[in-house]
Amino acid sequence: MAGFFSRPDGTSVSDYDRARRLKHRLLERYRDIPLETVFCGREEATPAGACYVVESSETLAMEGADRERARATILADLTLVRGIGERTAARLRQQGYRTVTDLTRHPRYGSDAGLLLRQVSSGTTADLMQSIGRRHQVSHPLVLKTSRFHDPGDFVFLDIETLGLFSRPVILAGVALVSGSAITVRQYLLRDIDEEAAALSATVGHLAAKNACLVTFNGKAFDLPYVQDRLAHHGIAADLGVPHFDALHFSRRCWKKQVGSCRLTALERAVFGIERSDDVPSALVPEFYETYLRTGNAGPLVPVVEHNRQDLISLARLFIHLREEWDGSSGTCHGTAALPDR
Repeated sequence: MAGFFSRPDGTSVSDYDRARRLKHRLLERYRDIPLETVFCGREEATPAGACYVVESSETLAMEGADRERARATILADLTLVRGIGERTAARLRQQGYRTVTDLTRHPRYGSDAGLLLRQVSSGTTADLMQSIGRRHQVSHPLVLKTSRFHDPGDFVFLDIETLGLFSRPVILAGVALVSGSAITVRQYLLRDIDEEAAALSATVGHLAAKNACLVTFNGKAFDLPYVQDRLAHHGIAADLGVPHFDALHFSRRCWKKQVGSCRLTALERAVFGIERSDDVPSALVPEFYETYLRTGNAGPLVPVVEHNRQDLISLARLFIHLREEWDGSSGTCHGTAALPDR
């Protein structure tokens, strides 16, 4: 088993030394205290067995669906119709074709306009996101605008912690759900590696709800493929083809010039003024978890669970902020003037 005394690639000496000192303090503070006492969680039954879940809540409100406005904004973009660029769109508007609905009467573009109109009207968000992404980019404001077809309770915010970058167990899977004026975080923590299948089963169960949407930060490149790989490893069938909003894509488009780094911790600091204390870098999570497995001391898991919880809260706040502040037609991200110069 890997020891803590090997600094992972990409981790600075100062971060490594700080984390090492933190780990030793935690081992002393939580000596002989059972994991269940440290986290006050509960067992949850799943089709793949029992898993351990840590639950917490805090105040966080999210605007409700605005389907008519979303529909009108999307249908006002004539360039979503195949074969129409900005110049052609300008000419068509001069001819009286103001919306995609108007274009359904056009002799040349009517057929393709009709296809898009039916897609918007049917409410198939995933297909609509793909259509917009093909005509523009996956980070385009109109892709995010499709989230307005959904109620707050439809969104499942996901973040995972793993024992490595490829084909290693997921040791902590966190989901966050918004209801009313609160966000509830449920973290499926492995007390032992054998609980991975149950934790994954509980996690993806949230995506089985009608109209469920997935929200991640770099999840299209990491979290979702990783979860799919681990599900396959355990022979667990799950339909993960839900609409997927990767907040990293929108954040880069919105804040890259002002903030520079679009790491989640950098964005939460710049946008919300959040400074984490006693945080464990993601690269050191495997070391902390392996120390727990080796010693049975749950202390090193405390900052891992808190790191995951804060990632989920910041992800939700960023997503809500982008939805509320981003001008859906021009791509202008309002509310960034107060960000510090970088």
